[in-house]
Amino acid sequence: MEFEQDRELSPEEVAREERIKRLILAAVSRCSVCSHSYTLADFAVIGQREHLWMVTVICAECHHQGFVTAVIQGRPTAKNKPAPLSLLELSPAEHARFAIATPVATDDLLDLHLFLDEFDGDFAKLFGVRGD
Repeated sequence: MEFEQDRELSPEEVAREERIKRLILAAVSRCSVCSHSYTLADFAVIGQREHLWMVTVICAECHHQGFVTAVIQGRPTAKNKPAPLSLLELSPAEHARFAIATPVATDDLLDLHLFLDEFDGDFAKLFGVRGD
C-alpha cells in the first residue's frame, strides 16, 4: 500500500490539496515550539490515500518540523461542487468508549516520543501491510 503523491497534479487536485491544507491550518495554527502562526505555505502534502492525508509543516520562524496525519471526509456533490471538508468526529459509541478510557499519562507520551525518534516512516511495515 503506497500513498499517491509522486505524479503531476491536475488543477482540481491542486485546489483540493489547498482546501485540505486550509482545513488543517484551522486545526493546527501555531508552532508548538515557538507559537509562531503558520501560513498555508508552511504546509506540504506528502501523501494521500482515500481519506488519509499526510502533511508536513515547517515553522518559518524556528524551522521546527511537524507531521500531521489527518482523516478527512468530503465528497463531491451535485454539479461537481465539492462538499465542505471537515475532520472526522467520533461516533456516539466511540465517545462512550473513550469516556471510560484511562487518560494518557506522561510516560505514554515519552514512550511515543522515543518511538517516533527512531521511526523510519514506513507505515506499511508498521501495520503489517505488504505492497504486492
